[in-house]
Amino acid sequence: MNTIKRTRTHSNPLANLQEFTFAGFGNNKPIFVDVGAFKGEFMAELADKFPEHNFICFEIRLPIAEHLREKFKDRPNFAVFDGDAGRNFRNILEPCLKEGAKIEQIFVNFPDPWFKDRHKKRRFITTKFCNDLATWLPNETEVVFQTDQQFLFEETLEYLEETPYQSIKRFDASVHGIPTDWEKVKMAKGETIWRMKFTQ
Repeated sequence: MNTIKRTRTHSNPLANLQEFTFAGFGNNKPIFVDVGAFKGEFMAELADKFPEHNFICFEIRLPIAEHLREKFKDRPNFAVFDGDAGRNFRNILEPCLKEGAKIEQIFVNFPDPWFKDRHKKRRFITTKFCNDLATWLPNETEVVFQTDQQFLFEETLEYLEETPYQSIKRFDASVHGIPTDWEKVKMAKGETIWRMKFTQ
């Protein structure tokens, strides 16, 4: 039975400076990307629903990334990366674009809110990151953001005001009808989930 080793909840994504490379999947199938994939339950269900897609999982915590690699080892359309997703985002995705693949959606589901002001720079979606993303990622790529923290949702909207990502759509139901495990817990308690999709 595979188990996920205990790891610190608040890993600092800026502490791991390792950079990765990726040659792509060797085809031009559309791609879904999950930033902070954790146990991979969302991507596994997504793969069952969209078997002709490729899937890229980012998970900062090495023990959990290793669990994901084991989980998806028999799926050639999956690639798993540990470490700082922001530092490696372009290195990993740009080769896929050069193969003619479309990065269809990027999922940022229930990220760590990093409550303290001095830790805000650790958030994945920031004005700086989105402005950089807009310089090389095709306009039609959609970023899907979900959180159970209203303040984080509202601050993220403020970050986007200073970026080319001005096409913002709020939505109410689980994306593709697939709730994450964390989402199930929150919905069972009757708590609100804040959701949006944005493109350039």
